[in-house]
Amino acid sequence: MVEKADLILYNARLYTVDPAQPWAEAVACAHGRIVAVGSNEEILNLAGRATGRIDAGGRLVLPGLTDAHVHFLQYAIRRQEVSLFGVRDFEEVRRRVRQAVEKAEPGQWVQGWGWDENLWDTQPTAALLDDIAPHTPVLLARMDMHTWWVNSAAMKLAGITRETPDLPESRIERDPSGQPIGLLREWNAIRLVEPHLPKPSSAMLQSWLKEAIAECHRLGLTGIHDQRVQREGRQTFRLFQALRRQGELNLRVHMNIAAEHLAEAATLGLQPGFGDERLWIGHLKTFADGTLGSRTAWMIEPFEAEPDNYGLIVTPTEMLNELAVQAGKAGFPLSVHAIGDRAVREILDVLSELPTERRGHEDTKTRGEELSPPRLLASSLPHRIEHVQVIHPDDLPRLSQAGIVASVQPVHLLTDWSVANKNWGRRARYTYAFRSLLNHGTRLAMGSDAPVAPLNPMLGIYAAVARQDERGEPAGGWYPEERLTVAEAIEGYTLGPAYLSGRQAVQGSITPGKWADLVMLSQDLFEVSPSEIPKTTVEMTVFEGQVVYQA
Repeated sequence: MVEKADLILYNARLYTVDPAQPWAEAVACAHGRIVAVGSNEEILNLAGRATGRIDAGGRLVLPGLTDAHVHFLQYAIRRQEVSLFGVRDFEEVRRRVRQAVEKAEPGQWVQGWGWDENLWDTQPTAALLDDIAPHTPVLLARMDMHTWWVNSAAMKLAGITRETPDLPESRIERDPSGQPIGLLREWNAIRLVEPHLPKPSSAMLQSWLKEAIAECHRLGLTGIHDQRVQREGRQTFRLFQALRRQGELNLRVHMNIAAEHLAEAATLGLQPGFGDERLWIGHLKTFADGTLGSRTAWMIEPFEAEPDNYGLIVTPTEMLNELAVQAGKAGFPLSVHAIGDRAVREILDVLSELPTERRGHEDTKTRGEELSPPRLLASSLPHRIEHVQVIHPDDLPRLSQAGIVASVQPVHLLTDWSVANKNWGRRARYTYAFRSLLNHGTRLAMGSDAPVAPLNPMLGIYAAVARQDERGEPAGGWYPEERLTVAEAIEGYTLGPAYLSGRQAVQGSITPGKWADLVMLSQDLFEVSPSEIPKTTVEMTVFEGQVVYQA
């Protein structure tokens, strides 16, 4: 007998993402779980005196969405800084920075993020900041966060001079005389400046994280996969744990850890899945290369018009091999950042040699089909390649053959399609090759890479379905043969991340027994034209059976 519900949502167009029952009218929740899905009549019979009833008014209701790739602390921090995202007028960039400099206290840093030099006719340099900030140190992170633009005051504080050598797997851009021009590419160069930045207090960071969680709810997100990197160390994990203890972590957090901390994790005996229903340990994160926009992605052939530029190798293959072996001994699957086709190939070479417990029966499951309850051991979690931004066609079948999940961010397409054409030429055909990967049996998990790109999952769904930017360009879609259906894109934000984290038995679809995480939308994504998808807003978000956002 099904118990009386705490909450019933009825009169809905309920897309469950459950192949056994794709569509329904109503859902009942109790004690934070879904207890029944069916018709209005069936579900309303489960109402008691204390049951909350929500009339969806025929609106589309989906499982709570999960962002499979986000740098959440950075997102929370960047929301406080000067935003340059999408700014096409270079003088507007200078105006915003000047305004922040004028408000800054003596000695205070001005920080911003989101710039993209591909939108300008001007090359960013320290000199273009020095006249508006001669004494105030300025740091502006590129939209991909792999390049920092700093002024002379910042370089002086960091001790960056003509004599400063380029560090491994990174580059300090210089003029013909060898003088640094204020662009630092990749982490080892960035680390020259980072220690000099002011550190917000834990209380302030917690406050910013709570604001960011509220923003997630406004966007329909009830879960994230946080991509840990060494430079933030243990800080984010501690902050999430503090919020959990205070009862304020209203988000499912799959917490990846940096590869640099593998030894400590192994010593303590930590493994993926350790945690609870809101915060648990995930994959081991490392990097193979740089990015498209910074022209540091590791390529099989050089960048267009740059015959000597094959990108940067952040983790050499022999080191990646050793890391994979050590991670396997410690019980961790890998999450590897790879943008360029050479980086993707090298990772496939490494990961294809590793045993995967799921590989033996994966081919017997159809896409979207429920798997058996997770064992929450490393062997039950697949390896993942983050981005898979461009892939050689010969490598398309290899992810599914090795049981590797493609963790992709369709929202990048909004700004990257023209950049890919410019930097990769004919190779852009297999950039964001979602349809090709899916047709070869590869599971997709989708995210935003925020703050590198907007957090809004509606933009990601739009990009995957339309393959156009928000201005409708290019006409007809960019390599439209790689488009996904709305249902496939929704699965990328629901069952895809759930499978990737081993939580598919409790997350990712509106199915009895799963967590009661739901989102109600202002428009039916299945009925509106693709161009209307970015205009879709969230009417309500339910987390663990409680309404956490209502428009």
